[in-house]
Amino acid sequence: MPKKHENENEIERARQGALYSNLERIYNFRLSSIVAIVLCSLMLSACASSYSKTNFAIISNYDHKKVMDCGKKKIVLIGGCFDLLHYGHFEYLRKAKSEGEYLIVALEPDKSIIKYKNRQPFHNQKQRAVNLSSIRFVDHVLMLPELKGYDDYRQLVIDTCPNVIAITQGDPQLANIKKQAAGVGAEVKEVVNLLDGMSSSAILKTRSSRT
Repeated sequence: MPKKHENENEIERARQGALYSNLERIYNFRLSSIVAIVLCSLMLSACASSYSKTNFAIISNYDHKKVMDCGKKKIVLIGGCFDLLHYGHFEYLRKAKSEGEYLIVALEPDKSIIKYKNRQPFHNQKQRAVNLSSIRFVDHVLMLPELKGYDDYRQLVIDTCPNVIAITQGDPQLANIKKQAAGVGAEVKEVVNLLDGMSSSAILKTRSSRT
């Protein structure tokens, strides 16, 4: 089977796997295979009239090569982990997309969550990519390998060729992002403020304290 088809099938399996995982975690019990199949079939059937396979954003792996051609569309680039999607994430995505025509989400690997958030990811990178791909504001989910530092992220900016890099309020990497943006003539825009208590880690901490 051609590699392209293998990748497409893998993404479809991940979409289904994310759905099973979400149901189990939301309802706090293990679903039997029969119950899971029935529930997923009902949910997918209900969505079929509004969402087809072509509605999903592109999902691809970043391999330090050119991703987009410059100048064809007004490209907006954002980055993050997007683990356990919440209201703050949706606002960030919505406002970022309003700054251009084509929104690329540079999705950090699981190792970044472990390293910088000091916890295991709730969803793995592939599941997070699938979740993002179903959001109408998102056009392309770029799954990142572990990037080593400033130069790797600078190359990412060059390869995605954004017109705008959208960030959240108080981004600790603001100075570096401005330098990287200047290298491709992009504008850095703070599109959303941080919301108190609105983070994946805070939500997971609250959930743990109630169980």
